[in-house]
Amino acid sequence: MIGRSLDATLSEAGETPLTTRSGFEIALRPVRPDDAAILDSFYDALAPDDMRYRFLSAQSHLSTAQLAALVEVDHRHREHLLAFERAGGELIATLLIAADDRFENAEVAISVAPACKGRGVGWSLLHHAIDLARERGIARLRSIESRANCDAIEIERTLGFKSSDYEGDATLALLEIDLRRQAG
Repeated sequence: MIGRSLDATLSEAGETPLTTRSGFEIALRPVRPDDAAILDSFYDALAPDDMRYRFLSAQSHLSTAQLAALVEVDHRHREHLLAFERAGGELIATLLIAADDRFENAEVAISVAPACKGRGVGWSLLHHAIDLARERGIARLRSIESRANCDAIEIERTLGFKSSDYEGDATLALLEIDLRRQAG
């Protein structure tokens, strides 16, 4: 667990080190308003499928409004963490958690740079997201995935997420984990 109280935010937090299952070392830190340019470059470097999986659309570049929403978070209901390679300091992944007002449900979204896939980054970030959501008192963590994103769905299932149909779109799956039942 992360060890913060329910009302705590990560906006003042420093770096959180993580080591993936493969031994890859990363450092997480909360997004800052001055991170817009680095995020824009990060998302521009993603493969078209990765952009489609993350934003569920065929866009190839973030709009100004999307970029603003990624850096303007309250660090309580919406938390956006950036993952950097510890050795070189390069941004290699992002983790966004957005909770509803009552902290009943939260959606999680993760993006990993193509060069870092297969190194346990997505698994480690999702595990961290589960811990963070639990600590904030969130009852259910959700992810909306393209059914074609088999790697992400498999990672989510290994961590206890259950898959169901996403109402209104047969190309999507809703993956959820009930954190009250998965405690500890």
